[in-house]
Amino acid sequence: MWINIKTPTAYWKLCKESIPMLTTFVSNAVYLSNNSPSWAPLGAERFLQMVETKYFSSKVALMRCVKGFLCQFGIAGIPEYNKPYAKHCLQDDKNWLPEGPAHRTNELGVKRFSKGYLAYAGAGKNSRSNQFIVALNDNERLGGGSPWEVPWGEVVGKESFDTLHRIYTGYGEKGPPQGRLSREGSSDSIQKDFPRLDYILGCKLVDSR
Repeated sequence: MWINIKTPTAYWKLCKESIPMLTTFVSNAVYLSNNSPSWAPLGAERFLQMVETKYFSSKVALMRCVKGFLCQFGIAGIPEYNKPYAKHCLQDDKNWLPEGPAHRTNELGVKRFSKGYLAYAGAGKNSRSNQFIVALNDNERLGGGSPWEVPWGEVVGKESFDTLHRIYTGYGEKGPPQGRLSREGSSDSIQKDFPRLDYILGCKLVDSR
């Protein structure tokens, strides 16, 4: 399977027309994503650095995937890969989404955090590290006053959204614990205990426009 992603990044701030396109390989599929330069440059820059260092080739588990809500991922399949991020959290990017309960939907009923948006799975101010979320459906609460949840990219293309639909969500909130993944990585034991878990097998830059 594959997914396409656009990612906004400070790398391209001198060339505003350039939009990095990334292909992410998920288990037996792929998705493409887009980065828009004005969205969250610090967050997008780190993600691209992780792509360039082959971080996602370590077999990253989609560890917390809740049907109709979101999928969380990012802990490396090789535990040593997590170490550079443990004490190097990012400063928050400015939240470009409208904040507060009054802006959960607009006058047309469109929810604030769109299906396919990608953000960090932060836990408070300046807490973004190496974990991410992708929205599996439109959501009115995410990103509404939490700068650490500001989207830095979005899934693009029908095939990419088809991949999102195929990600296994049966474990929900009872997927592999984060502490165990951090210690073991994508071990044989994890795969035995969670046989239907999906993984990111790699991510690469495929285009910039």
